[in-house]
Amino acid sequence: MNKIMPSLAILSLVLAVSAPVHAQKIHAGSATGSYTNDFCPQVQAALKMQYFEHQCATSQGSGDNVEKVLATPTDVGLGQFDVVAAAVDQNPGKLAVVNPGVGMECLYAVTSDPNVTSLKGLSPRMPVALPPEKSGSTGTFQFLQSLDPGLAELRNVTYVGSAKEAVEMVINNKAALAFFVQFPNTKNDVFKAINDAKLTFIPVINREILRREVAGQRVYQPQEVVVTPSGLLGRLTGQEPDKIVTTCMPVVLFTGAPESMPEGTARQDQEDVIKQLAQVQPPSEGDWKDILKNTVSIGKSKLDELMQQF
Repeated sequence: MNKIMPSLAILSLVLAVSAPVHAQKIHAGSATGSYTNDFCPQVQAALKMQYFEHQCATSQGSGDNVEKVLATPTDVGLGQFDVVAAAVDQNPGKLAVVNPGVGMECLYAVTSDPNVTSLKGLSPRMPVALPPEKSGSTGTFQFLQSLDPGLAELRNVTYVGSAKEAVEMVINNKAALAFFVQFPNTKNDVFKAINDAKLTFIPVINREILRREVAGQRVYQPQEVVVTPSGLLGRLTGQEPDKIVTTCMPVVLFTGAPESMPEGTARQDQEDVIKQLAQVQPPSEGDWKDILKNTVSIGKSKLDELMQQF
């Protein structure tokens, strides 16, 4: 017995020494979402070029990612610019944000009710479906509620697991309206479900939204966005896909601010992480080259004309 115990002690010491310290993470989104499957591998590849071993991790979305990075500043998060910018404003000196220009996410609302043509004048009793409470979509919707007393009065809100589940609530008549923020990928399951069910897209845009600034930066941009795939027949006949004008914003990357860390290796590593985040490239596999062209800025005259409706 006495001969065995020292061996066990040595083995435990070896395991403790060889066990990895905290493995840095890239907090993305749902297991099936674009953040996790398309964008996070691009972030991981850029960091690996400087021998950082961050691993992709699923989450509830932008709001959840912010909480996780604030808790572990050496981690990295992907997020909607509006949610991340607000977190920067609320936590001065804690976060560093990088916009490498990898794509735009847009605000969408869909309904099956033919009487609903805008987000104005909705009944407080209208059943509304949203993605998870810590998702960027919910954070954006809560901001919209802060701008509009009518939206703030909505009291029949259900949170579900994803944007697709929110849309399915409308399709199955369990909600009258679904709101979500997403890349304009008309071939993904969310848009396929919307178009197959012939739901109506509601523009999410007004002057108050477009005026929003955080830390002196304009958060939202008016865009003309493709919402239906053109398909082979459409391409052959030159038929244009359906488009709406709505509000979009960049997807950004963020991590802990180097200034919040002790001088030395830790701070230098964090500065190097930020340099690598600026090198992240947009996805290029599959349909992403076309997807990234699905948003087009609109001119002032068209915007002024549109604003007359709201």
